[in-house]
Amino acid sequence: MAAVDAVDGRGPTTAAPTTGLVLAGIALAASGLPWTGGTPIVAVPGIDGSVVGVVLAAGAALAFGLRRHGVVDRRLGAPVAGLLSLALFSYALYQLMRPAIGTDAVPEVGIGLPVAALAGLGAAAVAVADYDAIADDAFWEKVKGVGVAIALAGGAFVGLYVAQLVAVVPLSLGRLAGLQFDLQSPPALAVVTAFSYLGTVGFVVLYLEGRDLPWSYVDVSVPTGRDLLATVGGLFVLLLLLGGITTLVQQLGLPSSDSQIQQQAMENPPLALYFVALSFLVIAPVEELAYRNVVQKYLYEHFTGRSAVVLAAAVFGAVHFSQYQSANPLATLTTLVVIFVLSLLLGYVYYRTENLVVPILVHGAFNGLQFLAVYLQATGQIPTA
Repeated sequence: MAAVDAVDGRGPTTAAPTTGLVLAGIALAASGLPWTGGTPIVAVPGIDGSVVGVVLAAGAALAFGLRRHGVVDRRLGAPVAGLLSLALFSYALYQLMRPAIGTDAVPEVGIGLPVAALAGLGAAAVAVADYDAIADDAFWEKVKGVGVAIALAGGAFVGLYVAQLVAVVPLSLGRLAGLQFDLQSPPALAVVTAFSYLGTVGFVVLYLEGRDLPWSYVDVSVPTGRDLLATVGGLFVLLLLLGGITTLVQQLGLPSSDSQIQQQAMENPPLALYFVALSFLVIAPVEELAYRNVVQKYLYEHFTGRSAVVLAAAVFGAVHFSQYQSANPLATLTTLVVIFVLSLLLGYVYYRTENLVVPILVHGAFNGLQFLAVYLQATGQIPTA
């Protein structure tokens, strides 16, 4: 049988099912590696990971393979491959959550589980592209777009930490030279944080210069009445979402993790007040500039606006991994999912208003309220959760 050929004159469409086959194969191999330290639902000698994962990944690989060689039509093969891949991703999440729900147990995670989950999620996304009969050239352009967006986010992240290092090293040398100041004091931490974000700003400037983009590329304008309404509405929905997600997480008995700054602020309450101001003046403006005006706007060149919002939110969540990393992988994952959902709203607000000021105000107010709550909790003015 011939391989998948042109559809409606759009050119060959083999790239998507071929990529899906590769990802499903990776998931299949990963399903044979250790997943968790818990007892598997189905145990088979010789398989250290998940038998269910093996079956789902094998089914997805078969469906993609049949699609690759034109044996089945995309309208049947792509949905089957996509559903099996999505089922694999969902099952991997369930296996991670199962030993921890309603208990204080910290799940033991092997290498196989995250690899299988990510490969399954990627295969599900590729199945959508296969169903849409995206031509090979267009498919690889989208893959390139995702890769560049990840690289841009990585550049913004690296810029922040390089600037942080530049700020901390002289201060540390000053202490060694006999200067008297506390690096862990709220003013010192605030100064280092503000300076660190200059690294991200520097990366954005390099990006604009590198692509020969004018400063008007930065979508900053005086908010209109509609923008202010979107700001108030966005903040209200964001707080509503946070409350709903927090309640759901508590009902499921799932753990969550606090950021390193939140942990420090609980031990040193005045630090939280510094970060209320930094949220508006530094953190929100720079993060929205980098991850919305650069990453999300770049993705517009390769995807629809709504798809770009989702992808940028995923990237935004991923770059916060180190900040929320804890000994409990489920706690870290739970918090990153929350950040992803909240980032969806920020991205959508930017997409709809095309004014960076709006998500900056929403983001700044949201973070500021969180740090204010930390201060009130740390000083005993409101009870801790």
